Amino acid sequence: MRFHSFLYGVIDMVRQSRILRCWRRWLVLFLIADLFAVGFFLYQYMDASLPDKLYAFVGETEDISLPPGFGTEESKEVLQITNKDSGFSMVSKETGSYQVPVKLFGVVPVKNVDVQVIQKMKVAPSGEPIGIYVETNGLLVLDTAEVQGQDGLTYAPGENILKTGDYILKWNDKAVPTIAKLNQAIQDSGDKKVPVTIRRGSEQLKVAVKPIQATDHSYKIGTWVREDTQGIGTLTYVTEDGNFGTLGHGITDSDTGTLLNLHGGELYKTRILGITKGASGEPGELQGYINMVADNVIGEITKNTELGVFGKMRKASKNSYAGEYMPVGRKQEIRQGPAYIYVNLDGTARKYKIRIEEINMNSRDNKSMILRITDSRLRAMTGGIVQGMSGSPIIQDGKVIGAVTHVLVDDPAQGYGVFIENMLAQG
Repeated sequence: MRFHSFLYGVIDMVRQSRILRCWRRWLVLFLIADLFAVGFFLYQYMDASLPDKLYAFVGETEDISLPPGFGTEESKEVLQITNKDSGFSMVSKETGSYQVPVKLFGVVPVKNVDVQVIQKMKVAPSGEPIGIYVETNGLLVLDTAEVQGQDGLTYAPGENILKTGDYILKWNDKAVPTIAKLNQAIQDSGDKKVPVTIRRGSEQLKVAVKPIQATDHSYKIGTWVREDTQGIGTLTYVTEDGNFGTLGHGITDSDTGTLLNLHGGELYKTRILGITKGASGEPGELQGYINMVADNVIGEITKNTELGVFGKMRKASKNSYAGEYMPVGRKQEIRQGPAYIYVNLDGTARKYKIRIEEINMNSRDNKSMILRITDSRLRAMTGGIVQGMSGSPIIQDGKVIGAVTHVLVDDPAQGYGVFIENMLAQG
């Protein structure tokens, strides 16, 4: 019996030893998994919170905050970098482009930060309403359609030849800058197949189109086109040399969403006549009047991009549309919290309180920040952000940091803003 008891005890000890070893293995595996998870989430956090690109001003020391263990390579060259316990600092006496590698424990690479050292600059926030008229560089194709021919049959002469977003530049090797000229060229061609020069994306192509004689005896190609557009926005800024930026987003065709390729355009004086308040699911708008006569032109549009519309103010209008010049606030200076926007709704550009709720440091589009209108006066007038307020400059801590770009349809008190540095880089 004693031997059996001893044997059972040995077996039990072996069993417990195996169980302990098994538990140890599982604990080690869990520990390794936890370390990988912590490392992954820390890497993701660093990648999101540390900008891909930074602007620094000549001669000014820029402090970059990092968690413990993260740093970069110290340098005493043109861009002088010094590691600190909570990150690193950098300063340069010259403009230029540099790459700063960020590493964990000085070994594990996290990301390379592109640093652009530029001269310090100021812009004048505006907030004034403006009328925008633009001419497209070619005739924008909206869609193709069927044509009822004189023979009673249905044709689609433009289908699979012309596509939405194409620009018609020439008909039969002659420029057709307006719809009227295109229509006249089509009538002159009759039912002959002719070469048509189009721009599709960045490519210029030649296609062949044969008009169809319709039941009204005219010739048609079954294609809807647009030659220009107009609307109301808010002027964001004017630079000291008279350049302007507005909207914070590009001008797109309302039917296709295509960014318009511009031949040119003008800014006009405008007056706000009324306001349709925004509500959940129903964006509001500013209703204005644009008198498009030569005396009302205040600037020339030269560029239409995803981050705004840019051009040159006329000298006589510059001072009327430029407020007090302020420093440009870079994205690393922006913080969650109170700020305000400039917008003119009643004849004078005024400050209205907002709150910056989220900041996307690596945003390359026109949705860099989420903001909320907190000013009771503005909410009483507009319900929040409405169409026509795009471009309203955003000010925080005495610096111009961005512009209003979009409203959140489900909550008109909330919307997006674009970094001013992104606009200036495009303009």
